[in-house]
Amino acid sequence: MHIPYRLVSLVLGAVLTGCGSGLILPDDGSPAALRVESGDGQQAPVGSRLEDPLVVKLTDASSQPIAGVPVVFQCDVPDAQVDPSEAATNNDGLASAQVRLGTSTGPHQVEARVASAAELRATFVVTAVGKKGGGDGGHGDGD
Repeated sequence: MHIPYRLVSLVLGAVLTGCGSGLILPDDGSPAALRVESGDGQQAPVGSRLEDPLVVKLTDASSQPIAGVPVVFQCDVPDAQVDPSEAATNNDGLASAQVRLGTSTGPHQVEARVASAAELRATFVVTAVGKKGGGDGGHGDGD
């Protein structure tokens, strides 16, 4: 069997180019890590909305952001509100939610998890503090 020289050199060139130093295999783009980006550690009066949203970042195994993946946000305090409870990541891999604290003082944990990969989670801890002097203590929630 005779294989044309051009075909052999084209195939060999492609193989050698791909096998040179710095071979990069394609990443399948699957979610690999979910981390807290911002909003952790906030505190506000009970029943009020946190000033800043809770933001997570979703990346693949190459630390590249992944867009369009639903992230579920859930608080451990029953009367706290998270809005939205599910948000898709944007082009930067970011998803966010606003939180209105519950009526009990103390820490509130808000968990963010990838809807399709529950093992990928990030946890925020925010704190509800009592209102001073029966008023809002100067901390209006703006709503």
